[in-house]
Amino acid sequence: MTDCTEELEWFPARDLVDAMKAEGLELHVEQTGGGTATFFLQSEGSHTFTIGPGSFSWKNPLESKFTTAELYYGPDHYDDDGEPVEFPADEEKTITPGTPMADIAQEIAANFRRFNTRQTDSAT
Repeated sequence: MTDCTEELEWFPARDLVDAMKAEGLELHVEQTGGGTATFFLQSEGSHTFTIGPGSFSWKNPLESKFTTAELYYGPDHYDDDGEPVEFPADEEKTITPGTPMADIAQEIAANFRRFNTRQTDSAT
């Protein structure tokens, strides 16, 4: 009989931070409530992307743990009152479990650049 409860493979935040540096982008990991870790990807003049969730390490944020089994990314939107807005379905992306770190970084970087160079209608 096969055990269906395979242990999730976790990786430290440092792995994705380093892989994103290879793509020319800098990630920051922060605690976003209840011990949840979230990566923030931003560059001047660009919309911020969030990547997560993970489990925050208070002693060393770069040792916060994430798993590809539950890794999502997309633009970080807020309304005029500063409240978070849900990602539109075409903007939130899911990482395929088990994807190599370099491939994850390439995918996130490509979508970050694509999102930040597309024409958008500005609300007035």
